[in-house]
Amino acid sequence: MSTPVIESIAEDIATAVNAITVANGFHQDLTAKRPTRLGLEGLAAETDGTVVILQEEPSEDEELSSQGNPPSRAWRQPFWLAAYVIASDAVTTPIDTRLNQVRSDIEKKLRADPTRGGYAIDTIIRAPIFFNEDEGCSGIVVVIEVRYRTSEDDPYTKA
Repeated sequence: MSTPVIESIAEDIATAVNAITVANGFHQDLTAKRPTRLGLEGLAAETDGTVVILQEEPSEDEELSSQGNPPSRAWRQPFWLAAYVIASDAVTTPIDTRLNQVRSDIEKKLRADPTRGGYAIDTIIRAPIFFNEDEGCSGIVVVIEVRYRTSEDDPYTKA
């Protein structure tokens, strides 16, 4: 059975995050996690280096849709990549430094292939969001928007 274009994009994002490792020249090792249920995104995710990939509500991009043969529908799909950055008591590196490194590593890796493996038109990086859930549990959300197009009648087919 085939995979919807949007799912291929989500899988590509997870693969990109998993490739962020010290061995690959980045500042830390990150691990992607996609929630298995809605509303429980943060459960069991609060470990340093975990990046929870959240798919937000899409919007249609009428500018990029076409009336061709076959017609296509274009979408703007936001993703929030919530990266947990939890420092131990022994760490002397400022938390802002770590947050900046995590953000920059994710942005650098995502910019390496803005077409998400050929499934997207572009990947746009938006302003990040910092968070502090509990004492010692902090992180940064890298917000991206992926623009992609499918056949109007078949969301499994890239247009």
